Amino acid sequence: MSVIASDRTDLYEICDDMERIADQLGGAIDIQLCTSVLSRLRLDLAQHQQDEEVFFNLLQDRDPDDELLARCVALAQSEHAAIGSYALELTEPIADMCAGRKANSADATGYLLRSSFEYMRQHLRWEDAIFFAGEKYGIGRVDGAALRAGLIRNRSSRDRHLRVAD
Repeated sequence: MSVIASDRTDLYEICDDMERIADQLGGAIDIQLCTSVLSRLRLDLAQHQQDEEVFFNLLQDRDPDDELLARCVALAQSEHAAIGSYALELTEPIADMCAGRKANSADATGYLLRSSFEYMRQHLRWEDAIFFAGEKYGIGRVDGAALRAGLIRNRSSRDRHLRVAD
């Protein structure tokens, strides 16, 4: 579970970093911060979401007849897709900032950044309340060995795809 806890901490940090970038628009932009956020949105975000989905699948396997759990998992997965779409939309303006170019529209870029990190924070807080802090669907409800195996599969699959692209 320490991997998922670390993933979630990283997601909150990505939100904080996106907020810092939004605050810098119209002035001097921290290129190193933009580069870090861009990399994390492109590579880490999907990995973190896949890790959570391993956890969700294990919860559902434990109680396949729980309709509330099924709806919560479906909502979480839908929000993961929306967050992924936001991240995709952000890659171009952040890549421009990494290259030292000013945003075409600082207002539009700022709005997109703020919408993205606020939505992501809200999603994370909701998941914290439903899946990661509660007893009904909490961490203790899944088999640690099965979770570990799923996380390892995620990483070996990711590494394989990265090698093919290289």
